[in-house]
Amino acid sequence: MNAILGTEPSAPVQVDYSRRRHQPEKDDLELSAAAQVLLASIEESARPKELATSFPRIVNRMAKLWKMPREMDRCFEDLLTDTRGKRQGFPLNLLMELSTLKDYYKAKVLLLQGQGVPYPARRVGFIGRAYKS
Repeated sequence: MNAILGTEPSAPVQVDYSRRRHQPEKDDLELSAAAQVLLASIEESARPKELATSFPRIVNRMAKLWKMPREMDRCFEDLLTDTRGKRQGFPLNLLMELSTLKDYYKAKVLLLQGQGVPYPARRVGFIGRAYKS
């Protein structure tokens, strides 16, 4: 097509995302109370301990989105898929934690929501018992 138009192909535009980042805030640097509650509610085998230590802002964001399946699905996809290109990405151990957490979320949280079990009942251990609100 460029030959037809008599133009040279243009180089891809490089965007400097570092300028778009905001200055770190308290929620970026330490776990919120909601994130701590969320972590406590996740089974030990799926709990993202290293992610919480290395990137508390991500776990804080997850705590806000945890009860919203569409948003959590988008959150997992954003974290596990490079849509900008040429990103360093997470170390393998954190990718494994994120993948395990995503599987846990889909298997446990979404499954229970589909059965109509309210979120607090899941967290405090009413799973498997008759529960009426």
